[in-house]
Amino acid sequence: MWVLLLIAAVISPGFSQVEEYKIDVDECKAAGFNPETLKCGLCERLSDYHLETLMSDCQQCCMKEEEFKHNKYPIAILEVCECNLARFPQVQAFVHKDMARQFGGKVRVKHVRGVRPQVALKDADFKTMETLSVEKWDTDTLIDFFNQWLE
Repeated sequence: MWVLLLIAAVISPGFSQVEEYKIDVDECKAAGFNPETLKCGLCERLSDYHLETLMSDCQQCCMKEEEFKHNKYPIAILEVCECNLARFPQVQAFVHKDMARQFGGKVRVKHVRGVRPQVALKDADFKTMETLSVEKWDTDTLIDFFNQWLE
């Protein structure tokens, strides 16, 4: 890749700037990336799996994500019913493995009889501002959601 940049700089001395090399769609697909759907935020997670060598190609094949603007809340309550929890194994894992603890008291689990899994986002006065169903969410989605939506 750097060789191409160097060649471009040597071949075109009349240009004051050299364009950054960008992998074309076919090369991205050959490398295992789908540039139509690959979001750049996912490239950053490659290091979690010790795949740093793929990061530069991934970043050249990905689409830049527009920053999604939304309100952030100080507290989230994950409301679950213990009698229904077995029907939602990912939410059950989040509750039973005490994953809410990693958010330092900002995420609390509340057992409400008969309710399907949902998240209630609260303001500083503990007033419910938004309620979202999380029935089909996995534990990673819950963690990402709380990281993005909590102050």
